[in-house]
Amino acid sequence: MKISHEEFQKARRISKAIQEHLEQINDDGLRSTDLYPILARKKLIEKDKNNGSQFRKFLRQLKEKNALNLIPQCKFQHSSRNPKHFEWHFYRTTNNIVENETNNETKNIITPKLPEDEINVLIEKAQEYVEGFPKKDDTKLTLPQIETRKLYERAYENWSNNEIRLMNRAFEAFGRIDKVAELLKRQPSVVRKKIEME
Repeated sequence: MKISHEEFQKARRISKAIQEHLEQINDDGLRSTDLYPILARKKLIEKDKNNGSQFRKFLRQLKEKNALNLIPQCKFQHSSRNPKHFEWHFYRTTNNIVENETNNETKNIITPKLPEDEINVLIEKAQEYVEGFPKKDDTKLTLPQIETRKLYERAYENWSNNEIRLMNRAFEAFGRIDKVAELLKRQPSVVRKKIEME
């Protein structure tokens, strides 16, 4: 079961907020109910009447998708009262590197490999190369396609072999679909599908 790009980004934002909070209070071993108000206040998780049931549900989803390592501060154990339930505990970590989880069928997660400022520099350097890719005649596009092009300059362009090679190299280096899409000036959802097909 794959984790979506949105789930990935949400998990990384939650992880960063948890790490910052644990370092600020200089404490470990907090439970999900301790962190719930902090994460809800930052609008990283939905508020609920059950003191963080949506947060715990999200943690279970990550665990089921073998992606709980996106929040490396999180450890779990079966509840002593009910083995079907989990108790979630959180500890500071000095290692924020997320390992790539793979199974025999497909990649489960997308892992950033470079700092964002380095990625941005690489994107800027590659812009001239991307500008050289073939372009369609805009007069053949529909009105909705033209509107999409205002946000994503290369939306609806045919994929050349050079662009596919660049996409694969960029994804390997960046580990982020949103940044590959920014480089290629295409919709992130389209880039994600193309990567999955390759």
